[in-house]
Amino acid sequence: MSTVRYQSAEYGSHPLIFLQSHRPLAGSLRALFSEHRAYFLDTIRLNEAAPAGCMTLAQWSQPENFSRLNTLYSDFIYREHGEQPRENKPLQSLWAQWYFGLVLPPLMMALLLENRALDCSPEHIHVEFHETGRAAAFWIDVQEDEEARYLSPRRRMDRLIQQFLIPAVEGIERHGDINGKLIWSNSGFAVHWFLGELAPLLGAGLHAELEHAFFFSRSLSDGSDNPFYRTMLPRDGEMQRRTCCQRYRLPAVQQCGNCTLKPV
Repeated sequence: MSTVRYQSAEYGSHPLIFLQSHRPLAGSLRALFSEHRAYFLDTIRLNEAAPAGCMTLAQWSQPENFSRLNTLYSDFIYREHGEQPRENKPLQSLWAQWYFGLVLPPLMMALLLENRALDCSPEHIHVEFHETGRAAAFWIDVQEDEEARYLSPRRRMDRLIQQFLIPAVEGIERHGDINGKLIWSNSGFAVHWFLGELAPLLGAGLHAELEHAFFFSRSLSDGSDNPFYRTMLPRDGEMQRRTCCQRYRLPAVQQCGNCTLKPV
């Protein structure tokens, strides 16, 4: 199981029973990020006191808070285009790309390369928002998810989807300006990209298994719908996102390099 690889390499031939409690989980994750993606530590804070104003999902998704963040972000995006009608769908699409783009890769690395499983329940994660209204950093109260310690990598990813991602997507979608399918499509691209980044550490077999589970399986392990199903599709010999993220509709924001639309 690939989730034991990092600790096994670090501690040599010591039995796993000793590895599991050798170092606090926050310290192990900090070392993991430092070794493989040091920039994560610029936006992911582990067991540090969250500054005033940080909010959990239950807080930022409240109508008054989300509306305020949306207004701040809209004011920033349209700051030099006051005459242009404001579109909330592409605005919230880009907002969600910031949110999940910052937090998803570190959570995936934590769950796939650390022997112990990080508890990704939304109440353990506070978000610090930039003055422009978008997510800027995540302050995680690091606790071990005892139920997930011995789960397979795929089931750990399913747990991440159900425990963290679905509530966050619903927290955005409930306000009525964007549908969840677009958010899942954007996030699916981020997942596919970072799976590729992790491939040398996961091994070809596990990488292929997880790619299939994310994008070609209709259901998660428990039989529930897989929201990432077909968000990435094979086209022209490579995996490509299924739908456009709509960000090009915003002023001074260009199409993605791999946009599904023809040049506009």
